[in-house]
Formats: sequence, C-alpha cells, structure tokens
Amino acid sequence: MSSLPQVHLKTLGTGTSIPPGRAFRFFSRQHLQKIHVLLSGLLFVCLFNLPFSEALKEISLTGGFLLSLVLLLGKGKLHSFFGFAFRTGWPVFLFTAVSLASGLHSINRIEGLRGFWGDLESLMGFLFFGVAAALWGQWEKVRTWMTASLLIGTVSGAVVGIARMLLEHRPFLGMMNLGDKNSTAQFLSLLIVILLFLYLEGLDRNKEPRFQKLIIIGSFPVLSILLLLTRSRTFLVAVPLAFLIMIVLAKAWRTLLVLVGILSLGGIAAMLSPVMRWEFLSLHRPTADGSFTSRYPTWEGAIRMWKAHPFLGVGPDNFHMPNIHALYRLPVYASHGHNLFFNLLGEYGSLGVIMFVLWIAIWIRTVFAGVRQNRLEKSHEALMAGVLVLLLVGGVAHPMWGGSTSLMLMFAMVLSLRPLYPDLMEKRNPSPLTDTGVREEPTEKPLGVR
Repeated sequence: MSSLPQVHLKTLGTGTSIPPGRAFRFFSRQHLQKIHVLLSGLLFVCLFNLPFSEALKEISLTGGFLLSLVLLLGKGKLHSFFGFAFRTGWPVFLFTAVSLASGLHSINRIEGLRGFWGDLESLMGFLFFGVAAALWGQWEKVRTWMTASLLIGTVSGAVVGIARMLLEHRPFLGMMNLGDKNSTAQFLSLLIVILLFLYLEGLDRNKEPRFQKLIIIGSFPVLSILLLLTRSRTFLVAVPLAFLIMIVLAKAWRTLLVLVGILSLGGIAAMLSPVMRWEFLSLHRPTADGSFTSRYPTWEGAIRMWKAHPFLGVGPDNFHMPNIHALYRLPVYASHGHNLFFNLLGEYGSLGVIMFVLWIAIWIRTVFAGVRQNRLEKSHEALMAGVLVLLLVGGVAHPMWGGSTSLMLMFAMVLSLRPLYPDLMEKRNPSPLTDTGVREEPTEKPLGVR
C-alpha cells in the first residue's frame, strides 16, 4: 500500500482534468511545453549575448523573465518560487529598491533611472536563472548547453575584439558590449571561475561527460590568453588565487596538478612577450606604472560624493557624468569608482553598501547551511568562495558591479544554490504533480546522496 496521500483531480469538462492549485485553467500541458521550449531558447540567447550584444541580451533577459512568471503561474509555483528566492536573495530585492530611490534622488534623474534599469536587470537575471534551476530537468544536458552558449558568445566577442586590436592598433582587448578592458577582464575572470565549478561539480556527482570535460579543460588556455590580452594585472593575481582556494575546498588534487601545468605554460608563453613580461614582473609593485596611484583621486571624489549624499549617493551610473565630475572634482578618466566599495559608496550611498554586504552575508550563510545539511556539495561552496575572492581582490581596483558583470554574479549565485531550488519548492507543496495530475517521482538523487 502506498503511503502517499490520495489526490483528487478537479474536472473542467469532458476529458479535461487539472491538478488542484492550478493558477490559470487555460494553461494546457501543450501551452506549458511551448513556453518551456521558448524559455530555454531565451536563456541560451541571453547567455550567448552577455559578452556579445547589449540589445539582444536585454531583449532575451526581459522576455525570459516575463515568460518565467507565466510558466510559474501555469505550474502553480509562483508563490513557492518567490518565497524561496526572497529568503535566499532578499538583499538583491532591497538593493534594487535602493537603486530606484537613488536614481530618483539624483540630480541626473534620467541617467540615474537608466542605472536603476541595469540593477533591475540584475534582479530579473537572478529570478530568470533561478527558474531555470528550479524547473529544468536533465541538469547535465542543460549545463552542457549553458556552457556551450557562454563559451561561443565569449569567443565570438573576443574575435571581434582581437580584430579591432589589429585593425585599430588598440593595446588592450575589449569585447563587444563589455566595452573597455577592465569590464572584459571582470567577465572573463567570472567565466573562468564558473567553468572550474562546472568541472568540479561533475567530479562531485561522479559524472564526467567526456565531451564536456574536454571542452572545459580546453577552454582554460584560450580564456587565459584572452585575459592576458586585457592586461589587467589585478586579475592575474585574483584568478589563480580563486582557483587555488576552489580546488582546496573541493579537494580536487588531480585537478590542481593539471591547472598548475596549464598556468605554467601560460606564464612561460607570456614571458616571451616584453609587454606581458612587464605586467608579470611588476605584480609585486602595483604602483610601478602609475595605473594604481591614478585611482586615488577617484576614490577621494567618491568620498566627497558620499559626504554630500550619505544615504543614497549621487545615483547609479552617475560617476561618468560631467556635472558630477565638476561638483566633486573627479579626474576626467573616472568613468566609475575604480573600486567596488568606493563605487557603491559614491553612487548608492551607505544604504547601497549595506545591501551589497548583506547580499554576500546571506549567500555565505545559505551555502554553508546547505553544505552542512548535505544538500549542497563542496563544489558549490568552492564556487561561492572563488567569486568572493574575485570580488575582494579584483574589487580593489575595479567596480565589479554593473552590466554583464552583475548578471554573471547572479548566475554564479544561482549555480551555487541550484540543488536547493527544486528541493525547497517541493517542500512548500507536499503533493507535487505533473501537468496531467499524476504524481511525478524525482528523476535524480539530491546532491550529497551517494
């Protein structure tokens, strides 16, 4: 005798039945399947265009978020999903509210509201990626396609960037909609850390698809070369340090040997170039070429902004505005804060900094709790640690927030919590049903169960 509770179906008419709690009765199983397929396409288009096309990224992200709401409504899971999303990411919601208030408070209101739209996109990305984590079955296939989409988009954007370097004699690599070399370096660093996580996650699950394994390992030298072309010295320190911490946390010692070999070959190749040799040899002297000390006036200007507007700052994405430069005596090259803390402090004020710190704290607490309860693996803890290393080390000289960088941070957060999404959502509904009203057994074991 089954111990599962009996479920009675509601009947709409002849031959039509739906499970209890269905949000909208006109959502048939076929409609939901079509929405699911379209949503999958928008997810991959969005990931492809993170480093490639700003317009397509925004269209696919916004469309994907709206369709996610429709799909959740159709499956009757809107309440449970948002309950979990808010519990694990409520500072992201509040940061977006602070961004709106800061934009309305700004003397450059139109520019401030544009900056708010970017932060709203980050929130939409957090929810959009979360829906994918919660409702997508066959995670191995989804993970493979997401990896391919990110890599193809990155390589496509890099090809255009390298062509511009050659044709326009640019000294640094800047990829498509990522803009300058620093934004490119931020994106590449986060991508490399996420790819290492995907590899480590495969080891945790004792599933190592050979093709995906070869693609990920083969991508490290290519992405490392692209990162070197940005000539961003901060990430030449941050990425290896993040790798080391991730591998130690995951206890993947064989992987450490492979990556040390790859990094050694990359270092030897870089030393053959006089320009890159200078970048490496001057790592222990960050003030050697003046690029670091040139940030001091920008940081001083950010403090002046905060003193004038201590709670809400001057408005998101306002650092580059000419009147802001004149009011707070910023250097002409200060398009942003050139530091994570000072950028947030100047543009969002104390409230923005508090919400950002709370986001990190809640993320850490959730991941640690998941690992302690055997609902998350060490690889998920390693991903969180790797991203935090990039924020703390890369954030010394770079803003690490805004545009595709913010979306990559949201993507990394969702990946680190992915096994919790379907698990906690089902706990809110003790009788999960398929669209046909038949109880659906889980197709894979929770992580941590051998």
